[in-house]
Amino acid sequence: MKLLAYLKINIKGLIKEFPAFLLSYGIYPIIIALVMGYMQKDLFTPTINNPIFSVIIQDEDNTVQSENLVNFLNSEEMSNIMTVKTSPEEKYDYTIRIPQGYEDSLLGNNSTPIKVEAEEKASTTMGNILMNIIDKYNEEISQGLVIYRNIENMPISPEEKENLILEISNILTTAYTTNPIKNNIHNVRKSLNSYEYYSITFLSFAFIIFMMAVISSDALEKERGIYHRIMSTSMTRLQYFNYGFASNYLTIIVANIIYIFAYRITGLSFQGPLPLLLLIILVQSLLITGVGTLISTIFKKKYGLPLIQILLIVQMVFGGMLGPITKFNTNKTVAFLSKIKLDILFSNTYRNYLLDGTISSISNYLFIMVGISLFLYILNILAVQMKWGVSK
Repeated sequence: MKLLAYLKINIKGLIKEFPAFLLSYGIYPIIIALVMGYMQKDLFTPTINNPIFSVIIQDEDNTVQSENLVNFLNSEEMSNIMTVKTSPEEKYDYTIRIPQGYEDSLLGNNSTPIKVEAEEKASTTMGNILMNIIDKYNEEISQGLVIYRNIENMPISPEEKENLILEISNILTTAYTTNPIKNNIHNVRKSLNSYEYYSITFLSFAFIIFMMAVISSDALEKERGIYHRIMSTSMTRLQYFNYGFASNYLTIIVANIIYIFAYRITGLSFQGPLPLLLLIILVQSLLITGVGTLISTIFKKKYGLPLIQILLIVQMVFGGMLGPITKFNTNKTVAFLSKIKLDILFSNTYRNYLLDGTISSISNYLFIMVGISLFLYILNILAVQMKWGVSK
């Protein structure tokens, strides 16, 4: 009952301060994201007419089916993601080698796989996706050719054979429009746009600032004597900590919801399954509460605020400013520094949510955050019970 009374007071405070919360976590971040997102939108998702990588094709089979494969790779659909170079003297990312015996392998007479050879700086992931697209194409073509051969051996009239062959030909000529290949092409194109990127980046800044508010609030209670008056009642130190923890958790959830749904309602970001989004909010808020409370419990205001300020500077440099730079700067030092992110669990969870939108894509990060949160809560309990940390 004491907890409910404590939360009731906290809710009244949230209602009273809601306009300030809405301005700080809803309106202001949206304005900043609109400005930054618009100014740097060209650094993010490439346009549909801007291929991602280039290839050169070496046809060693020189058969009808190898020519069909070359035509497929030069098709309009594939040109959205890659450019086919005609000369080895030009710069390219991958070599697609069609070996001799390729056509026979489609008929099941032998096993002659196509090779995709990546150049030194080419992406292995993109190479695997390209190979997967070719495999899907070969699978459908091979099935069609086998069916075609079986039709020739069927005891039916020439007219029926001709009709069946015509159907198979239509399937072969439009193989790249089938779902498996379309899905692979879509996966190559999938990436965050500028507004989605900054919606994740600014979220980390918002909660680092909120942790500063938590530390200041705890210090203010002690400075005004509120803590000592509460401790003079029947409430234990552990109860006081748990009530404060629950209160902070609720406040962070509210701030998180305001921030996330401001982007969702405006259509700028977080346009995925609602249940998954709420689950992320609950888990992320728990971790933020654990970190902020531990710093407040052990370091107090004297060292806690400077520590959080350092974290804010580090996050601004490594988590937000260097991210877009890697879009056009290939310097290895910049690339390495841009990977040092204090919010990697948060950013990767939301990134996978936006790109995939499935529980399997975020489950590992959620489990890690829950595990860390439990560990931090235990540390908090020990710190309270054993009076760890500085005295002021």
